Amino acid sequence: MAAPNATRSAMLFSDALDALARRERTLWTAVAVTYVLDVALTAYGLSLGFEEANPIARATMLAVGPLPAMIALKTAVVGVAAVFTRYAPPGGRPLIPLAVAMPWAVASVSNSVLIFG
Repeated sequence: MAAPNATRSAMLFSDALDALARRERTLWTAVAVTYVLDVALTAYGLSLGFEEANPIARATMLAVGPLPAMIALKTAVVGVAAVFTRYAPPGGRPLIPLAVAMPWAVASVSNSVLIFG
C-alpha cells in the first residue's frame, strides 16, 4: 500500500509536467534567449580578460577561436536536444529545453555578476 503523500507527490509532479507542456514553445524561446545571452556575455568577459571556466569550451576556444567555439558547442547542444525531443515521450518533452536553458541562464547570471558587479 502506498503512502498518501506518495500519490499526492506523483499528482503534483504530473500537474507540473502538464503546465510545462503547455509552455514548451516558451521554453524553446528561453533556450534561444539564453544561448545568445551566454555567448554575448562570455565573449564580452573574454574581451575584458576573464578566462573560460569550462575546460572543454576553453580547449575548443584555443583550437578554433572563442566565438566559433561557443557557437559550435551550443548549436551542438541544441541539435542533440532537438533530436531527443523528437523521440521523448510527450510528458517528458518540455524537460529537455528546460534542461538546456537553465544552465545557460545560470551561466548568464554568473557572467553578469562577474562583469558588472
